[in-house]
Amino acid sequence: MATQSKTQYLTDLQAYLKRRYKPKPEKAADRLTVIEAVVYGICHEDTTREQANQALSRFKDQFFDWNEVRVSPLAEVQETLAGIPDPASRALRIRRFLRQLFEKTYNFTLEQLTKKPLKEALKALQPFEAFTSDYVTATVVQQALGGHAIPIDESTRQAFENLGLSEPDVATLRGLIERAIPKNRGVEFIALLEDMAQDPTLAKDSKAPRWEHHGKAAHAPSSQPASSAKAVKPAKGDAKDAPSQPKEKEAAKPSKKAKDADKAAPPPPPAGKKAAPKEPPPPPANPKGKRGGGK
Repeated sequence: MATQSKTQYLTDLQAYLKRRYKPKPEKAADRLTVIEAVVYGICHEDTTREQANQALSRFKDQFFDWNEVRVSPLAEVQETLAGIPDPASRALRIRRFLRQLFEKTYNFTLEQLTKKPLKEALKALQPFEAFTSDYVTATVVQQALGGHAIPIDESTRQAFENLGLSEPDVATLRGLIERAIPKNRGVEFIALLEDMAQDPTLAKDSKAPRWEHHGKAAHAPSSQPASSAKAVKPAKGDAKDAPSQPKEKEAAKPSKKAKDADKAAPPPPPAGKKAAPKEPPPPPANPKGKRGGGK
């Protein structure tokens, strides 16, 4: 059986997500300005698109321009992000970006970047702290610069991991998806991924396609290690032909006769010396009634 590629898996996943969420065809949204796309990306990361759209609309309705947002108290900017998780951190990032932009350009437009090649435009944006977020970078590419990008936040990455597809980081996962999903299906896939990330029941659905890595052959471990394997006993017919092998412990023990012989035997001569000749045995005892010695 051929191994399923990640590209084929993502294609199957998109078909499944379309059946699960049944997205309605939407009109092509107007392209955002670069500044709007930055603010939208900061608001949208790990939230829903409805929350991000509402926050961007409030910024446009409640402030005269982006310069007013720049000079407004942080608490006022934070109020505009009501209902979005972690509004204090997001407000700080938005105002910090606008202040960096003013210090660098003394205006509030970056539309000249839309006329430059994508790599050149991204190089000009890298000095801004907001672009340390891969999600914000991908949002600006997709929403303002007209490039092919599929923003992936931590919630989406976790949803993929629950389905078995795990990559080292968000940027690597995004690159994989962008290679698998063509630009003409990118907008639809982004919406489906957002629904997937906000759906806690997806991982429990047995019909959801799961990525299984088959690149390495799995070696089943043996039932018992070689060291613990039992010796095979010879069959009854082979027992007579098998040479007798005394046990190690029994072979190591000397017999009783050997012990007595060792005690009776004289100690071995020192090295380099000949053994002393043995003394002749003593004469037999005199018989009764005879005296020894005299004639």
